[in-house]
Amino acid sequence: SPEILSRLQSLASDYPDFATLTTTQEWFGLPRAGSSRDCPHDAAYPSANGDGCNNYVLILQDKEAHPDDSDVQSPLLRPPADGEYYLSLEGGWWKDESKFDDLDGNERSGWKYLPDVFLSGSVHGDERVGPTSLVEMSELLLESARCESLPRRRFRPSGYYEGLDDRDGGGGGSDGGADDRGEEKEDVLRWKNEVVAAQTCRRSLADRGIPDPFRRWLARLVSTRRTVVIPTANALGYARNERTEDGIDPNRDFPFDVLPKNRDECMQTVAGRSINELFRSHLFPIGLTFHGGMEVVAYEWGAPTYLNFDAPDALAQETIAGAYSRYANGFPGHQAYDYGTMNDKVYYVRGGMEDWAFAGSWDPDRVVECAPTTFGGNFPPEKTRYNNSTLRAFNMLVETSDVKNPPRDSLGKRSQPLISGSGDENGHVARNIRLALLAMDIVEPYVSIHGVEDLQFEDDDVIPSMNMRRYDGGSYFENSRMVWVPQNRKTYRIIWTVGGAFDIDFTEVLFGPWDALPENLADDKDGVYPSTTTLKTLASSQFSIASPANIDNHHRGRS
Repeated sequence: SPEILSRLQSLASDYPDFATLTTTQEWFGLPRAGSSRDCPHDAAYPSANGDGCNNYVLILQDKEAHPDDSDVQSPLLRPPADGEYYLSLEGGWWKDESKFDDLDGNERSGWKYLPDVFLSGSVHGDERVGPTSLVEMSELLLESARCESLPRRRFRPSGYYEGLDDRDGGGGGSDGGADDRGEEKEDVLRWKNEVVAAQTCRRSLADRGIPDPFRRWLARLVSTRRTVVIPTANALGYARNERTEDGIDPNRDFPFDVLPKNRDECMQTVAGRSINELFRSHLFPIGLTFHGGMEVVAYEWGAPTYLNFDAPDALAQETIAGAYSRYANGFPGHQAYDYGTMNDKVYYVRGGMEDWAFAGSWDPDRVVECAPTTFGGNFPPEKTRYNNSTLRAFNMLVETSDVKNPPRDSLGKRSQPLISGSGDENGHVARNIRLALLAMDIVEPYVSIHGVEDLQFEDDDVIPSMNMRRYDGGSYFENSRMVWVPQNRKTYRIIWTVGGAFDIDFTEVLFGPWDALPENLADDKDGVYPSTTTLKTLASSQFSIASPANIDNHHRGRS
């Protein structure tokens, strides 16, 4: 729709360090579904050409923290995500080719692996809650990440205080830290402006029900994951407000549990091909696909071959689906989501996306090579040949609402979106924002340190737009957050939490003298963190491991 396109374009332009907008036509060379009468609003997209509808993809990732991430650097991503620009912010770290004589030309190897999350709305075009939820969620994430990144430490003039409680942006001398050189005055002004912007956006988010802990959590999700959002996967169906794409159901269009004689009945739609290409080019452990027509979270199996069978990891899926249900919760007139297998709670289908994404790589006997005749035929059969890792996702179905296009007053409001209350701010969109955020959270466990002794940290230990490799020759010592503690103490109190998990067997703290660490914790040649030297130091006798002192064994194992 023109409204969704406008919102997506605004997000990409307002938050360029965290968002990339493209289409599967640009990225993968796919055709457009529809005719000249469909999606006239796509003319507002710069590279739109030809008849039919674009299939838009919004990628959420911290480009500055991970400049050599595969999507940032992808030559197929058109328009590109400015990968060279973000690499240049590392202060020349990747420009010295002499460092890479022994790396076989792969000078951009090795920065932190980012887990992928897949979020799809409107595989059926007349089911409307999913697209709105994903666009609203994306805006909330991007606004929080941008706010949390301010003021950006690499712009801090020498001698300036970092905190936000100094309304003038820090100290640095009676003249505000500037001398007669215009360059320094410009740096000081930029820093002060970013401090003011940080204060303003934090207040704005808090006024809308996003206090500091929630803002930090949302920013962490952007900075430590790569989330691929395809809000209207069935773009033509969404534009026409029809379930199908030109009469073909995209959720019967995947090559799983399709009879071999019907191999011409998969990959017929652009929606199916778009999702196929996204899975082929990423490794999604977690995914969600939003639908409508009932209210349930459903997982594998949903195929006739496995009608009376449990999936191999049914317990894990049940645990996750139950958590989705509880965190999304209900609102007046609507209970928390029911949950269970698709075979039990919904119905089975051949060619369903959920089972395909879950088992296509490890159950090859259920996979066929598609030979569709749509869009002129000539579909490459290798596009539906998968290796043993591509399709292993917990890609769950979320049936959002009994009514496929529920009334506006049941959607909720933008205030208090993370609180499951009984007021009119809660609703279909609000609870599915929460559900999608939880999917992003659980894709990978993490530890967050909240305080040392009596000092409670104002910021999270993950700062968006913070590239820890190097800025202007600075090392981890200059760029890390540090708390100095007396060396002669026998005990230290450190407070941390574990996220991204439901069951926690144990946690430990590795501690030792800071001076024992190498000056650069990353590898001097390819930037791999931590380097082999760092790992050897951490394993030495200078470092020790401590377990938490306040574990309640009666509640052990719960996050």
